Amino acid sequence: MAAAEIAVDNIVSRVVRKVNDVLTQDWALLNKKERRMLKWLRTELSDMQEFIQHLERSDSSQLEYFEGKIKDVALQTERIIDTFIKSVERRRRRELNIFRCFDDKIEKQLKQASITDSIEDISDEIMKYESRPGSLSEYQLDRRGEVWPWQPRIIFGFDGDVETLKDKLLSVSDEDPRCIISIVGIAGTGKTALATLIRNNEDIRDGFKHIVWVAASPSHTVEEMLEEISKAATQIMGSQQDTSLEALASKKNLIVVDGVATPRVFDALTEKIADKSTEDSFLLTTHNANIIPQQDAELKVHRDVQMEPEMTDLGKKIVAKCGGLPSQILDLSKFFSDKDVTKEEWLRLQEQWLRDQGQGQGQNPWSETLNAIVSDFNLPSYESHLKCLSYFKLFPANFGIPARRLVALWVAGDVVPHREEEQEPPEQVAERYLEELIDLNLVQIAKRKPNGKVKTCRLPNALRELLLSEAPENSRILQVADCLDENDIWYNHIHGNTATTSDSVSLREHYKDVLSFLSFDAREGSRPGQEICNFLNLCILSDCLLQLQVLDLEGVFKPKLPENIARLTGLRYLGLRWTYLESLPSSISKLLKLQTLDLKHTYIHTLTSSIWKMELRHLFLSETYRTRFPPKPICAGDSLSDLQTLWGLFVDEETPVKGGLDKLVNIRKLGITWQSMSPQQKATKSQKPTGVDLLVGVLGSLDRILGSNLVDVIAQKRTMESQVDAVVDWIVKLTNLESLRLKSRDEEGRPWNLPLKSLKNHKKLIDMHLLGILSHSSILSEFPTSLVELTLSHSKLEDDPMQILKDLPELRSLSLCAESYVGEKLVCNSQSFPQLYVLKVWKLEQLKEWKIEQKALGSLRQLEIRSCPCMTKLPDGLKHVKTLLDLKLTNMSKEIKTEDHDIPPYCEILVQN
Repeated sequence: MAAAEIAVDNIVSRVVRKVNDVLTQDWALLNKKERRMLKWLRTELSDMQEFIQHLERSDSSQLEYFEGKIKDVALQTERIIDTFIKSVERRRRRELNIFRCFDDKIEKQLKQASITDSIEDISDEIMKYESRPGSLSEYQLDRRGEVWPWQPRIIFGFDGDVETLKDKLLSVSDEDPRCIISIVGIAGTGKTALATLIRNNEDIRDGFKHIVWVAASPSHTVEEMLEEISKAATQIMGSQQDTSLEALASKKNLIVVDGVATPRVFDALTEKIADKSTEDSFLLTTHNANIIPQQDAELKVHRDVQMEPEMTDLGKKIVAKCGGLPSQILDLSKFFSDKDVTKEEWLRLQEQWLRDQGQGQGQNPWSETLNAIVSDFNLPSYESHLKCLSYFKLFPANFGIPARRLVALWVAGDVVPHREEEQEPPEQVAERYLEELIDLNLVQIAKRKPNGKVKTCRLPNALRELLLSEAPENSRILQVADCLDENDIWYNHIHGNTATTSDSVSLREHYKDVLSFLSFDAREGSRPGQEICNFLNLCILSDCLLQLQVLDLEGVFKPKLPENIARLTGLRYLGLRWTYLESLPSSISKLLKLQTLDLKHTYIHTLTSSIWKMELRHLFLSETYRTRFPPKPICAGDSLSDLQTLWGLFVDEETPVKGGLDKLVNIRKLGITWQSMSPQQKATKSQKPTGVDLLVGVLGSLDRILGSNLVDVIAQKRTMESQVDAVVDWIVKLTNLESLRLKSRDEEGRPWNLPLKSLKNHKKLIDMHLLGILSHSSILSEFPTSLVELTLSHSKLEDDPMQILKDLPELRSLSLCAESYVGEKLVCNSQSFPQLYVLKVWKLEQLKEWKIEQKALGSLRQLEIRSCPCMTKLPDGLKHVKTLLDLKLTNMSKEIKTEDHDIPPYCEILVQN
């Protein structure tokens, strides 16, 4: 071993020992932040030591270069550690060890000396060396040391992804012990960084006998890659090279292949290295979403810097030049990190950086990426994917597009291929297309629902600009998206003051073939609605828009629809959400091809009976305004049989449930509120006399004598209970349900009975929201195991719900809201709620005690406790929930002092009163 290497090895070992001494001695009086930093420092130095040993074994020409850098940073660290130890010892001799002054803080000293920056720079260089083209093997990590929970400056926001993928890799069964996961992303999205964090995870190191890492390159053959894996396995396991692959299959090992380019590489790996009966697991990084069937990680970018609004806007424009690619954003941040924060300096640096990158002003960083994806994508339906992608151009830049809106638009526009004989609904095909575009990193997730599904999404701005720039010129207009842009050809036609019938020729020239019309005019006042009405009326009179399939006016204030809208007989999508529209034209009854009618957040009170004759697949009603559902016409027949979504339905005594709504059995998303009307409204249906009727007769006599309305009250209550029973029986038949929301209220709006029946056969139900008094706690045991999100409110449960819900294997979000539980104690048993990420406990006014046993809530990230006045301390055992990142306390007893509790180390606490 070379003398220089011995010196570096000895120096690093000595510094690691000193760091460890500081960590293990009580006299250091370290705070949590300092302790975490020192643990990270210890791990980084140990990793560098192993890297040097690897370079020496491989006789690398880079050995001397890395030795010099690592030696310098190790000696600097040692000087700071020595100074810190002497300072603390000096204060101890003076019996001042109870407190430490600010200058004693080792974290401050390490940062002032730029030790952390230096270590991060070396780590960057090591990572680039490991992943360089032409080099397949690298040093293998097989230690069981502690690791820093995040990589400063290198990667942000991967903590949830690391935990998710770690759980998948470690949660294998005896029936299928092999786990195969791919991390999909375009170049620069942090795939290698995420894989590195997983490799360095302490649980991963403990869970696998050996970890083999191979940096792949498109220039290498499959045979060359297998040979390098064999060499790496030989070094780790000490076996003969010709038997190393077989030896890998004999133990539980993790094989990481960074940069898999084609499915052929993956097929060769899984064929050569044993079979599915072995315990080997694979973690692959690739830009090709079709390498294996699985789909995994997403990248999140975190920003936590406060600046003046002017500089923030400028910063956004500069970062936009990176096209949403984290690797370019990282390079940009390093380039700007030590420069003055002024507008002039940033503009100058932007130009310099663009020149250094070789981009130039006109080149879009997504061009090469998109071309690579097109060439790699081998699905025959890729043309349909491009059509789906084109719909994103209709929305304004940075607009969070609701997934439900996209899916409905794609289906209405026949964008996704679907055959009548297929059992899979077109909505599911569209949802799959959206997931595939996300897997290809062409679409970014803006927000997820608690159940894990996509809520809103968007295109990266640079990709949107690229798609807009590639749009063919002088083509006929098929889609109109009014964003109040004066440069749009339709701006004057919609918002100008000169529109008259004499414009008919011009209108026909532009809008004869239009298939989709969307408006994003969110101005206040009556003008937006009036301008839309005038434009639509004039176009239809001019025989324009007659091919229209989509009319989406979501967010336009009161857009009065013209009566001649009946001529749009091909209309499939009518979006009026958040328009506060008060009425629909009577001619709406002619639009029998409608598939989606969105009336959420409108003031529309009644629906036309022709709705039973439409081809509706999605119907959103105004729950708060109690939109009335009309009775089913006798001649309607098997109508609305394809209805997938019925949301915001209001049920009272007159709603046509029996023989009407209960015939709709293909519903996937159902939201119902039932509430009895005022006592003056009498039941309209007479039934055969029963014991209750006799009682009603007696009360009728009293009514005549006393002048009361008791007869009406009892009759109305009986009718309403019958309606509720009909709704509950209907829900039992809806075995395709995915989302269910039920709210039960009495005539005065107070929570009322919710007599739910068993839902165990609802295997697809993933989220459920229940407001109302459950008849008994045991009904919770009849919930389906597929549940991912559950909200209970006013359930008045007397038994601890944690003891009944604990074994739901997929539950990720649980909200126990007002009066959902009226007991005094909650207990989370060991091993309970293994997948729960979010837990909210609100307004449980009787709750006094909460116990969390060890290994309970093993995945919890967010805990919110609100308005539980009898709780005077935090849950006993909260310290066991090591994964907790956010603890929010709102309107809680002032007796709760968070500093008196052992809070998990990485948890941020927010207290609001």
